[in-house]
Amino acid sequence: MNKLNFFQNKPKATKIDVDSYLNRIELEKEQPSLSYLKKLQKAHLLHIPFENLDIHYGSRIILDYGKIYDKVINRGRGGFCYELNGLFYHLLYHLGFECYIISAEVYSKDNQSFGRPFDHMAIIVRMSDEEFLVDVGFGDGIINPFKLVKETVQMDHTKYWKMVTDPDERLILQVSNDTTLFSSQLRFTLAEKQLIEFMEMCDYHQSSPSSSFTQKKLVTKLLPNGRVTLTDRKLKIQDMGVTEESEIMHEDEFLSKLEQHFFISFQQLIPSES
Repeated sequence: MNKLNFFQNKPKATKIDVDSYLNRIELEKEQPSLSYLKKLQKAHLLHIPFENLDIHYGSRIILDYGKIYDKVINRGRGGFCYELNGLFYHLLYHLGFECYIISAEVYSKDNQSFGRPFDHMAIIVRMSDEEFLVDVGFGDGIINPFKLVKETVQMDHTKYWKMVTDPDERLILQVSNDTTLFSSQLRFTLAEKQLIEFMEMCDYHQSSPSSSFTQKKLVTKLLPNGRVTLTDRKLKIQDMGVTEESEIMHEDEFLSKLEQHFFISFQQLIPSES
């Protein structure tokens, strides 16, 4: 397996500041290991929210990781899969992990089908001849690196995950709350992809009325014992198995809850001048 060196392929790209990134997720630098990878993934999910607010506040999302780094690390924002997994891939690479990005298709319960190729970006990390799916850009997805072993159930916080294959040998990640009924979440192959291949779907998800991201505002972040999720209409907090929901009545209330629970102010939604 060849490791994708984004900065070698694109020498003009700005190298990220690893120390500031680690400071954002409150971790120290360590040597690459599975235990460190687990800490990195969980810390990222605890500190950096999945959010689509640029789509709703008029800021175009461009797959330029200098700009994404400024948004997420310097300005304290979150992002969606292309931003978060793309940025996290850069961090892992510069920390010495053998990793690359892949394309995945998200399963829609409404349509009973998988989305388009490049619907989602995820990361493959290889360690000691084992491969792991790593994803910090799905929202309510895997919390720990998922070892790519077929038909083996792996517990992750309060959920159970396993990988199966379809007739075309594509890999399907499935999730269950109790191991009795599994539902599909992602379909993918292990083919290494380049950043430019995701640009068309990145544009689609921030402009098409058919994309779920254009339908409503969404911000969600892992909590130590649950999850907090904010939309245009509702705030949902899950903590220690207890769920509390409250209605969002207007924009000012949305912005107030956004700052209270995600530490994102209205000023942070305004892009900095470059």
